Amino acid sequence: MGGTYFFSNEAGKKAAILKPCDEEPLAPNNPKGYVGRQLGDPGWKPTVRVGEAAIREVAAYLLDHDGFARVPTSVLVRARHPVFCYQASRASGAGAPTPLGSLQEFVTHECDTSEMGPGRFSVRDVHRIGIFDLRLFNTDRHAGNMLSRMTADAPYELIPIDHGFCLPETLEAPYFEWLHWPQTMLPFSEDELQYIRELDVERDKAILRQELPILRPECLRVLEVCTTLLKTCAAAGLTLFDIASVMTRPFVDADEEPSELER
Repeated sequence: MGGTYFFSNEAGKKAAILKPCDEEPLAPNNPKGYVGRQLGDPGWKPTVRVGEAAIREVAAYLLDHDGFARVPTSVLVRARHPVFCYQASRASGAGAPTPLGSLQEFVTHECDTSEMGPGRFSVRDVHRIGIFDLRLFNTDRHAGNMLSRMTADAPYELIPIDHGFCLPETLEAPYFEWLHWPQTMLPFSEDELQYIRELDVERDKAILRQELPILRPECLRVLEVCTTLLKTCAAAGLTLFDIASVMTRPFVDADEEPSELER
């Protein structure tokens, strides 16, 4: 829905992806016509403001300690190029800006999970992406945001991408494509439980305050609530499915009700 630009290496293969903040959905320079709001206004999802998805992409990478979930490398950069969309700047008579954006490693892959059944994926990969999504309260983990690639060690390996709608400013309806996959109903491994036990939300908040001071304090509060819930529930023996169900809003007579977490 936003502007996305691919960068190639010396061999001509895709190596990185740039997503400018001012080309995000509803932002003034969105190249696909999804405009109408200013940077900082409520966005496509009201809990993520226009122009602030790129910040969350980098936050996700910073919080994926030791590459636990395999979030691709992401950094914040300022970049300018003739191919970028500058329609709002031209209309106002201003010169071309140098917008802030997220620069991410491009991951070579065969397809995304919308093209395969969940039975092809390892319990390990599903659990690790799930643990990561619960910590950051991901509201956009649809099938297209999990890439699948073949490796020598396993038939298929999952790579999570597109984290612009994680860490919302307040609790809303999350979306976990993996929620009803059979792997989520199996218990966590000891390695996974150890990883969860060692999560330190105060350290995570300190990392984000230092590296991304523009990330809003409300987002850190959501991180604290979700990490605390994850640690408490995992210690009590709940599965990934159980914990995600606590966060997910149920439908009663076609109406969405508050989740157990919200209540």
